[in-house]
Amino acid sequence: MNKRELREQRRAHRQALEAAEAAKGTRRRRFQILGAGLVTAIVVVIVAAVVSTSSNGSPSTSDGSLTRSTVVDGVQEANGVLGDPNAPVTVTEYVDLQCPICAEASTTVLPTLINDYVKTGKVRLQARTMHFLGPDSVKAARVAAGAQQQNKLWSFIETFYANQGTENSGYATDDFLEQVATTAGVNADAAMKYADTNDAEAALTTANQDAQAIGADSTPTFTITKNGKEEVLQVGTGD
Repeated sequence: MNKRELREQRRAHRQALEAAEAAKGTRRRRFQILGAGLVTAIVVVIVAAVVSTSSNGSPSTSDGSLTRSTVVDGVQEANGVLGDPNAPVTVTEYVDLQCPICAEASTTVLPTLINDYVKTGKVRLQARTMHFLGPDSVKAARVAAGAQQQNKLWSFIETFYANQGTENSGYATDDFLEQVATTAGVNADAAMKYADTNDAEAALTTANQDAQAIGADSTPTFTITKNGKEEVLQVGTGD
């Protein structure tokens, strides 16, 4: 590589970093403007479907190493679905584990949904784990698929958010993911082994297909399904 090519490569790398920083700033501003509206949209639509009240969730706690989220504590999970499997309303969240807005939604939107709707049997909550932000997203989504096999998907997701690093910085190492899994109460060895299987890859493919079907090209995106019809409540304000 000659000096000119080297300079061009460095300039392209610098521009990519600057664009990434600008995008994060834009997402943050969008969340500040639309975050309250996102919560309101979800609550209003669900209230229109089932009568309920609202409240706030509790903060996460620390185990001395990583922080463990407690937002889904006490809620039954079966194959990635939280709550009563016969609940009349299904809320689906399309997420990317690297998305900082998804992490914020886990402390602003999820507690109300879980405490007032899921725990009371009015709503069941499921996730579609996407992976378009980069390699760390792919690795995390694969391990999340392993956690789902243990009925611990949501514990893994929320604990990951509580310890989320800077996107695409390479922080989602095997060691980090094992620690997240262990902190979330997941059998880390089993989850990591499952992450390397074709079934784990199939879970990622399914999440993408479901997202494309409803036009969800950013995260978090929330949908509500009642009487077999899925409707988008709010397209995500993240990437």
